Amino acid sequence: MHKIDLSKGVLKDVNENNKNCINCKICFNSCPMMKEYSSSPKELLQSIIDNGMIDKKIPYSCMLCDVCTIKCPKDINLKNMFYDIRKDIFENNLNIIDDIGYKTVKFHQTNSFSPIFSKRFINKTSKKIFFPGCSLSSYSSDIVLKTYDYLKSNIDNISLVFECCGKPTLSMGDMDKFNEYYSKLDFMFNENDIYEVIVACPNCFKTIGSHSENVKVRTLWEVIKEYGVPKELQDYYKDVNLGFSLHDPCPVRNESKVHESVRYILESLGVKVVEFDKNKEKSECCGSGGMVKVTNKELANKQTRKRANEAKTENIVTYCEACCESMLSVEKQTLHILDFMFNEDVINKKKFTQDKKSTIKKWSTRYKGIKLAKKTLQANKL
Repeated sequence: MHKIDLSKGVLKDVNENNKNCINCKICFNSCPMMKEYSSSPKELLQSIIDNGMIDKKIPYSCMLCDVCTIKCPKDINLKNMFYDIRKDIFENNLNIIDDIGYKTVKFHQTNSFSPIFSKRFINKTSKKIFFPGCSLSSYSSDIVLKTYDYLKSNIDNISLVFECCGKPTLSMGDMDKFNEYYSKLDFMFNENDIYEVIVACPNCFKTIGSHSENVKVRTLWEVIKEYGVPKELQDYYKDVNLGFSLHDPCPVRNESKVHESVRYILESLGVKVVEFDKNKEKSECCGSGGMVKVTNKELANKQTRKRANEAKTENIVTYCEACCESMLSVEKQTLHILDFMFNEDVINKKKFTQDKKSTIKKWSTRYKGIKLAKKTLQANKL
């Protein structure tokens, strides 16, 4: 245990939350992490106040999933409190961050923003871009490019950008580094007069939507609902005798249009969807939220197993590749919604699960995807 001093501003917020808390334990019973460190939210808050300190593991075990805020009858936002503590650590305790996994995050972010793993294929007359994100690009370059082809067939003059939104750094609470990274992305939007960004990743949707106010951010699922699934795939999976439990990623828990669009697409494809009891706005984290897979892997895996066990079928479908990776890690047969549209093995009905990929393989896939895009899109002419 490594306890750290907290700033007066953070302690003031903790004290205010403690005063408002009625200790009903509704948040406590739903939270993936609080019971690991206390017997009640009141006890946890009071111990922080009494000591003026906190075990640094606690804020970095919060999955930032917002379930506590949704459940709380007093509208106490413990997620924001724990996140503010993360930011406080970066402002005042930089010497203690490396052993909470920040080296791994720095490695990911340094590479993600390097020219090797990022590339912009922007037509200067285009005002819309497809932004697939890190996780999907690491999973399948083929699916990314087929998705882009689908978008091009329905949207005139849309461009493709392989970039990271900076969410890992943002989640860790390193605001200085996040602002440095994100300023490059925001400059790219402004320099090219980008009006709309179509994203495949729930974290990209939330991050870009919160930090680029002049850009309209839409999920790929809303776009596919608008234009429809490819005609040859309509009702294509009706003869598949499998049910797929649909997991809603927590970053878009309040986006009803996204929930409706995803279900519309799966229904159009003929996929048999089985709902989790906790779905849509009540959905629970897959375990990868808040970078906890890095900062407290044991707790993250415990939450992943819990969520996977809530599925009512052996097969899971979701629309976040990070969630796919979580479910695969506990041996759950899992597909991304795009697998049903652009994965040849799935379309040929040979298999209905992704394969696990090593970290090296994921980086290799990202690199090869950019090289393939350069070749197929003739980047030098854009």
